Amino acid sequence: MTVDWSLLVNSFIATIAILNPIGNMPIFLGHVENESPQVQRAVAVLMACSIFVLLLTFFLFGTRILTMFGITLPAFRLAGSIMILLVGLRMLQGKSKFENHGIETAAHTGNTFDQARSSLSHILVPVAMPLFIGPGSITTVILYAEKSPSVLMSFLMVFVLALCATIVGIVLFSSRWIFDRIGTNGTQIVIRFMGMILCAIAMQFMIDGVDQLLPGVLNDAFTHATKM
Repeated sequence: MTVDWSLLVNSFIATIAILNPIGNMPIFLGHVENESPQVQRAVAVLMACSIFVLLLTFFLFGTRILTMFGITLPAFRLAGSIMILLVGLRMLQGKSKFENHGIETAAHTGNTFDQARSSLSHILVPVAMPLFIGPGSITTVILYAEKSPSVLMSFLMVFVLALCATIVGIVLFSSRWIFDRIGTNGTQIVIRFMGMILCAIAMQFMIDGVDQLLPGVLNDAFTHATKM
């Protein structure tokens, strides 16, 4: 069996680009900013593991899962766009963390792993999904799964997904160190800027979803749905 190295390289570039660990780092940090550094790092590791599991799940069963629940990709795009828009608006207002003292209290009990697991359960949505694992990444993974018919290529593709999730974990693991270097004001500037970017991404997802539902109605120059 031959290995299509160009396909593996392309899949790595496409997946890491759509996961956008650098761009999503301020969002992750905003949700765990009240946790200790040890808990933040533990959450980063658990988040990376969760991202890999989600990528692997959609790689193996993506089409079947959406079909089983009767969910079309345009519907998933629109639902994801609403979630991202809400997070982006919250960040623009300087509210980078969900105000829920019950959640924070629960997250500060137990050992580091218990605290990290509690925090992860409350930020899995919307951080893991749909920010990291959204319509774009799901579409990308499903498309590359269809291009990997052999067992060897599928195995190598799983390795690529694991590598991408590891890179995301490293970036999130180092997020506090990075933002300690730019300070509180710099952090707020980046978070608000990323909030604006997130709102734009949400609107783009919404436009792409509508374009898939109503092909030919919108200007093709401003849609990406058919290119993913």
